Amino acid sequence: MSASATDDEEERRAEGKRRADALRGEYNEAGDTFGWFDACYRAAEGDPVLVPWGHEVVRPELAEWIERLPADRRAGRALDIACGLGDNAAALARAGFDVTAFDIAETAIRWAAGRFRDSGIDWRQANLLEPPQEWRGAFDLVNETYTLQALRPPYREKAIALLGSLVAPGGTLLIIARGRHEDEPEDPPPWPLLRRELDALGDASLSEVSFEDFLVDRKGRAVRHFRAEYRRG
Repeated sequence: MSASATDDEEERRAEGKRRADALRGEYNEAGDTFGWFDACYRAAEGDPVLVPWGHEVVRPELAEWIERLPADRRAGRALDIACGLGDNAAALARAGFDVTAFDIAETAIRWAAGRFRDSGIDWRQANLLEPPQEWRGAFDLVNETYTLQALRPPYREKAIALLGSLVAPGGTLLIIARGRHEDEPEDPPPWPLLRRELDALGDASLSEVSFEDFLVDRKGRAVRHFRAEYRRG
């Protein structure tokens, strides 16, 4: 890729972020907290570069976790939370899971389904804060990558509590998000998680299996991440 092509993509990504920030403000002002997500996808008009999170690749932090997953655990029903353009859901399907993937943005669901027509994934439009009743306790793996960090209180607390309710007995909840320590600035958006915010998962009868606190390079900047795995007994 030429330097000019790279510069053009960076300029379009910056424009996409400006649009997303403006749409977030407009919809929040109108009392529609989550409508800006679909508006952002619509405004992109099929160009993933104009969606700030539309990288069209599986997130590396999820790919690493899948790579480490033993073969005997790469099976069962998986739910991909807020699937966006579908790359994380497709990676889970390739790993061997029977995947249901959903997003609050109907435009994102159509986009993802078009990209991965032969994946066997069940694409659904749904709201994490109001999940279908049949999803309760139904999934062997619930994957939440980079969704909680997009939510502010009180929605984040409700989402965390609901995540646990979707995990089947013996199942796994995986959370990957930007994180911060108590003495670190929030620096939004997105809004990094504090580890104590995940304590509520214990109330959902989930036990912590592992918690990783690590730094990821983002264009020369070290960005803290959490990757946490929980198990329902």
